[in-house]
Amino acid sequence: MNIQNLQVYNLSITDLTTLIADCIKTELQKNNELKKAEQPITTNDLLSRKEVSTMLGVSYTTLFHWNNDRTLPAQKIGNRVYYQKSKIMDRLNKI
Repeated sequence: MNIQNLQVYNLSITDLTTLIADCIKTELQKNNELKKAEQPITTNDLLSRKEVSTMLGVSYTTLFHWNNDRTLPAQKIGNRVYYQKSKIMDRLNKI
């Protein structure tokens, strides 16, 4: 440790508490802004392969190929494959 860079401040307990509270508040606000920027995926927005296959009238194999070539990306939760309804609708609107 380089003693030349060491600075000591004399703070009261109240000032230290206020300083820590302000730092925590700032970090929590940053965290909340990041969470708001990300759109959460709700279970209502997720469709199973069976639902998507029936809705689009295609086979599981077609869904598999569309996922591989990123035409209609899927996501896995555990061992199950789901599709976001919003992405399906966006893709359909582009056709």
